[in-house]
Amino acid sequence: MTALTPPTEVESTADSSVGRSRDDLPAVRARRRPLLRALPWVTTLAILGLEELLSRTGALPEEVPAVTTVIGAAVALVPTPDFLLSLTATLQQFGIGLVVGALIGVALGVALGGIPLLYRLTHVVLDFLRFVPAVVYLPLLVLLMGATPQASLFLAALGTVWPMLFQTYYGVVGIPPILKDTGRVFGLRPHQRLTAIVLPAVLPFVATGLRIAASHALVVVVAVQIITAVPGLGRDIAVYASNGVYPEMYALVAVVGIIGVLLNLVLETLERRALHWHASQRETRS
Repeated sequence: MTALTPPTEVESTADSSVGRSRDDLPAVRARRRPLLRALPWVTTLAILGLEELLSRTGALPEEVPAVTTVIGAAVALVPTPDFLLSLTATLQQFGIGLVVGALIGVALGVALGGIPLLYRLTHVVLDFLRFVPAVVYLPLLVLLMGATPQASLFLAALGTVWPMLFQTYYGVVGIPPILKDTGRVFGLRPHQRLTAIVLPAVLPFVATGLRIAASHALVVVVAVQIITAVPGLGRDIAVYASNGVYPEMYALVAVVGIIGVLLNLVLETLERRALHWHASQRETRS
């Protein structure tokens, strides 16, 4: 019989070093986290600095002003009453269109996901319409409504419907059958199954669809304002561009981009707080 030998000192040292390295992983990740968060800002500043240099040296055309010139134009433009009126008009058209389109899209998505026959009857038409840009309907709406904020609002709602509809539909059809069977076993009525099973299951999909739809709605609203001179930031961008006032034009473009970034951050924060119980949020935090 072979005698058992105790582990050598080298083996013990190796094991302890492996254990220490594993214990140090959280600390290493904690030290790297601020650096990883700072990298996107460093990249952004580098790009802006490069644009400033190219503009100042004449490598870019005169229609592309330097970043500092655009910032100066924004500082002078933002506090003015005309800017505040345009910003309010844009946010109003965007907000109402987003809410109306989201409600319609969620309702249709729940209906299509809960009634398979309804989806089989309509999915060809829906798959066709979802790929038609909302702005394509603009000439018809201008004929029917004129160049009014209502036309911009309607197109924003239309652009919101499709991501909300299909995200909700995917959430409904993805509900595990065991949850549906559990609802039937407990004798839940249709409206009780809707509130206790369907809606909690589709909320993560609805949250994702809302973030996608918000970007679509904002783009549609600004595009309609540029094309039809509907009051808002888009109309001001078109006016500055047609008159060759490029610093103010780029300043408003930057404002629209900042609005989009802030909206996405707000929606992500609300999603994390409302869905803190969901597995996707726990995986994100870990």
